[in-house]
Amino acid sequence: MSELSSHLIESLKTMGLTEYEAKVYSALVLFKRAKVKQIYEYLDVPKPSVYQSLKGLMNKGLVMIVNSKPAIYRAVPPKTALRHLTEIHRNAEESALGELEHLEKSSIETESDDVIWTLFGENNVEHSMEELILKAKKSMKLILPLEYMDYLSFISDKELKVELLFFGEDIAIASRYGLKNLIVHDGYKIDLSDFGSLSKYLDRHALSFEEYSKFILVSVDDEEYMYVPSFPGKTKSGITSKNPYLISLVNVIFDAIWEHTPEMTLN
Repeated sequence: MSELSSHLIESLKTMGLTEYEAKVYSALVLFKRAKVKQIYEYLDVPKPSVYQSLKGLMNKGLVMIVNSKPAIYRAVPPKTALRHLTEIHRNAEESALGELEHLEKSSIETESDDVIWTLFGENNVEHSMEELILKAKKSMKLILPLEYMDYLSFISDKELKVELLFFGEDIAIASRYGLKNLIVHDGYKIDLSDFGSLSKYLDRHALSFEEYSKFILVSVDDEEYMYVPSFPGKTKSGITSKNPYLISLVNVIFDAIWEHTPEMTLN
């Protein structure tokens, strides 16, 4: 008799079943029809746990009784069952989102604008970038590596003024993401010698274009920003803040970059 894979059980648990419910449902799919005794003997689990799991599965619409005396249970076909679970998740998501957005609007502000938050690790960087980009209401200024360019899809339905420093040959960004008010600057044509008296200081810390192209700098509505430097190493790290003085500094940096890099023709 086939054994139930741990991957199957974990997948069903991810979709909202308890471990016992996942095992009982899978056993019923295997047996097609079964009595409680067949199920708990096959699974080698306590009899009360099987009864409790069957009750939960019936409440979720995944199992039905096809005979009352003796009680015989049958699994709803997997495609139908998984569709039910997906609907349950979708309804729960919509309900939770509404409640959470209400809490977000009513949130008690405990964060000072002076705070500088650190970001550590790829997941934290990506989640923070997504959150920040989704906040944009009026404008965005960005330096994005090529592998993060798809984050622009989060603002494809917004009327934002977007300025982007781009390191790459493919400039068909506006059409790809549907951005109407996009200005792209050619990162490969930055001339450090054009920065006047600052040039000698910049030359001391000059990076290759490949290193420049790994920088992440995102400023949203001139109110919040995140910065991830092009550090060599295994783990990404950076900072994010609403500090008005740092925002002003970021804007100065962007203004200097825009002034010294040509715009790319998107047509």
